[in-house]
Amino acid sequence: MASKDLIEGIEAAALECPLCMHRFTSPKILKCVHSFCLECLEAWVKKSNGVLSCPTCREVCQIPEGGLQNLKNNIFISGLLDYVTTLEQKTAPTCSLCSTVACFFCQDCDELYCTPCKTTHAKMKILKHHCIITMKEYAAITPVERFASKPVLCSEHNMPFHFYCDSCKIPVCVGCTLIEHSKSDGHNIVKIKTAFESFSALSKNFIGEADKKLISFREFTNQLKKKKALEISTYKKWEVKITDEANKAQQLIDQYKKEQLQDLESTHQHNLKLLNAHESDAELAIAKFSSMRETTNSLLISPNHVMALMSSSAVSKRMDDLSKHIDITGDFKNTREHNYNHRFEVALKAGIDISKSRLIIIYKHPPSMRVLLQYTNVLPKILIKTRNEVGEDVYIKDLKMICRRRTNETKDSKSNDDKTWMLLDIINQQYGCYQVDIRIPLKSCTLTCELINGPDKYIKTMTFDSSGNYSFPQLESDFECIK
Repeated sequence: MASKDLIEGIEAAALECPLCMHRFTSPKILKCVHSFCLECLEAWVKKSNGVLSCPTCREVCQIPEGGLQNLKNNIFISGLLDYVTTLEQKTAPTCSLCSTVACFFCQDCDELYCTPCKTTHAKMKILKHHCIITMKEYAAITPVERFASKPVLCSEHNMPFHFYCDSCKIPVCVGCTLIEHSKSDGHNIVKIKTAFESFSALSKNFIGEADKKLISFREFTNQLKKKKALEISTYKKWEVKITDEANKAQQLIDQYKKEQLQDLESTHQHNLKLLNAHESDAELAIAKFSSMRETTNSLLISPNHVMALMSSSAVSKRMDDLSKHIDITGDFKNTREHNYNHRFEVALKAGIDISKSRLIIIYKHPPSMRVLLQYTNVLPKILIKTRNEVGEDVYIKDLKMICRRRTNETKDSKSNDDKTWMLLDIINQQYGCYQVDIRIPLKSCTLTCELINGPDKYIKTMTFDSSGNYSFPQLESDFECIK
């Protein structure tokens, strides 16, 4: 591979295809000015299902008729490759015609010749004015000067490009200026040097602007990388924090579960012991009363009354003793009640913050049906859901929902007249869910929710004080059923 100082301003990477990362072979140029090997482009299009998009900038290009081989050749890269290949040759330069050791170089043809071939070249009338130098003079020319003087021939007329058609924006030869690009047809023909000076001025301005934008883009990219790193760091930090809090909460819940089950087991064993004792007493009492009953009944049915009365005193005394001293009925005062905390108390004990701004109560509704009443005073809202015994939302087709509100500060606050109640709308009636349109904060008022299901009417009342705090019956109570 050529070193970077072979040709000033041209890096070795410029000779490499961005796809295969090797020296270009048959370099083709796309409309976005990016170049690739023909073979690499064919493989790329096949992989892209027949679509030609630039592998560098992703711009979609039209495949010309006849296939990718009809794309424009990159003449600059091809010439550069030819020249660098010549510079890299380790053997002595040879004649371009007979392959013997070269002694001369034609600057116009850009070819090496041996002495006999140079003589033949000089005899040709059309070539007799060409500038031919010796190999010693050729070796004294720098690589930059050699590349600068390398002629590029027109493929149509086989003549060097000495002019530039500013109208068509392409280099042209003398033959082109007489036929396809004549001045009589309105083509603006200028010298190559003049055209390159104009191009250089525009290019320098573009390069300056490009450098400024590249600095801005790189700064923006660095900011994005920093924000991305911060986002990843923040995510990992909160992931660890959430996991730790969840683990702590789970530990508290597990501890609570352990304590409650131990308490339940203790209460259960205590009650079983008492109940077993009561059961033994009851069975003994049954045996005593059964035996005494049979004895008494035998005396009653005895044909000999005298003989029966001889034992009657003892029997009567035993019966009196049993009746007075054996009584196993009544309350079991020594049994313990199971202490089950409400689920909100469980949450509080687990360290979960449940404020008074949110209330969820489950009441029994019709058989195999439950109603969930949810209230929040942060954004006043009441949701009523109908659920089955396993907690699934269900829809009751003929269920009618009525909600009323009454201000407690009215003069006749105890009146049950329907005029003192404000009927609230039911909105967002979704599947098994009814939302009450409150509109104003629930303060110093009473709220009733009525559910009418056929002949049955279920009602629940909630009272709110001036601060918006609420009171309601015990959580275990049912909706009041009014027939």
